[in-house]
Amino acid sequence: MRTTFINTLTELSRNNDKIMCVIGDTGFSVFEGYEKEFGDRFVNVGIAEQNFVSFGAGLAAMDMKPYLYNVVSFMVYRAFEQIELDVAYQENPVVIVGVGGGHAYGNAGPTHHAYFDIALMRELPNMTVVCPADPTEMRELMLQSETYDKPMYIRIGRNVDPIIYDKPINFEIGKAIKIKDGSDAVLFATGVMVKDAIIACASLESKGISVALYSMHTIKPIDTELITECMSRYKYIFTVEEHSIIGGLGSAVGDVILSNPESGTARLIKLGFPDAFAPVAGSRDYLNNLYGLSAEKMSLLIESELKRNTN
Repeated sequence: MRTTFINTLTELSRNNDKIMCVIGDTGFSVFEGYEKEFGDRFVNVGIAEQNFVSFGAGLAAMDMKPYLYNVVSFMVYRAFEQIELDVAYQENPVVIVGVGGGHAYGNAGPTHHAYFDIALMRELPNMTVVCPADPTEMRELMLQSETYDKPMYIRIGRNVDPIIYDKPINFEIGKAIKIKDGSDAVLFATGVMVKDAIIACASLESKGISVALYSMHTIKPIDTELITECMSRYKYIFTVEEHSIIGGLGSAVGDVILSNPESGTARLIKLGFPDAFAPVAGSRDYLNNLYGLSAEKMSLLIESELKRNTN
């Protein structure tokens, strides 16, 4: 998705001279072409995250369209006050692109793990929070972001993300995308976890368990209409995210369920990171597997929950 981001940003920048790209001394091998083509519309603020965000907010206040790109664990955590007051509070239409959500930088340890960014960003008034699942969703989101007049946080992974769609999609901020239908339960997945959820659902299907799957790319505003519809259709709603189970997608879905008791009595089961720091450093796949977020463990957990509750 990083490649899709910079390629689409380059395309947009050729037709819109208000677009600027701002980085915080990261993204090497990604931005050299953009810098060469657009010159002073590319700014490397350096390792100064608070200044980096305030600089972007100032650009937006002067009628520019800034895209801020940095590692999630640095940008969101270190500059949260500036994101709150300079971007969200003043409603500056800054696009904040956080790379390395979850365990994308798992080998670097807890300083680079991003467990809490979705929770922080969705708490901010005026902030839109989107976690695209693949390059297809990322491109559609980037095209819509150009004219989006509110602050936006886009969370992406780090490595090469496979394309999960084999045909054009109808991407709309705030509306989930159906991946597959199902009758026994529904699974809402966000971001790079969608590709793992697809494998998990296929495994469950082979065992005669039919689980509907949606890419819930937008965490805020959440797709309330879909969630309430699923509350009346399914007994079990699962959520999966590469994020803490506190404050992220699962909590956003839970808020809708609690606010709409008349819509149904579906039980919510949240899959994500527990309320703890990772006990070890390791690759994304290793750490996600440790927390039950591999496709195999995800399918086994869903199967176990459905059988246990049926019994």
